[in-house]
Amino acid sequence: MTMQEKKYFTVEEANEYIPELTGQVKALIQLRNMLGNLRAELDAFFEAIPSNGGDKNAFSHLQVGVELKRLLDRIEASGCLIKGLDPPLVDFPHMRDGREVYLCWRYGEKEIEYWHEIDSGYDGRQPLDKL
Repeated sequence: MTMQEKKYFTVEEANEYIPELTGQVKALIQLRNMLGNLRAELDAFFEAIPSNGGDKNAFSHLQVGVELKRLLDRIEASGCLIKGLDPPLVDFPHMRDGREVYLCWRYGEKEIEYWHEIDSGYDGRQPLDKL
């Protein structure tokens, strides 16, 4: 989806996507944790490049990073906006009375329950009944 093809979600469309999104975000969390555990090894890898060309685990480290990027791209291609991984937050662009707002989802929530203005972020979340 190009930037000119911005998708706006209804609450129903966003809720339909939640099960798939939950699986994708769970995989992102696992990959993020793997990368965190490999951080020291990656630092050593980059330090070793000038001296001996790297280490034998470099390919697996890069694979984790590539898979993480692939999942992020897939989520964003759906029209969602990833706002954080710790905690995992995703916004769904939504039109309300001719203005753009975000339907807000946090990993673990079973459905969309909150929304916020585009400039207020997570702290500005309000229940859907105030939309």
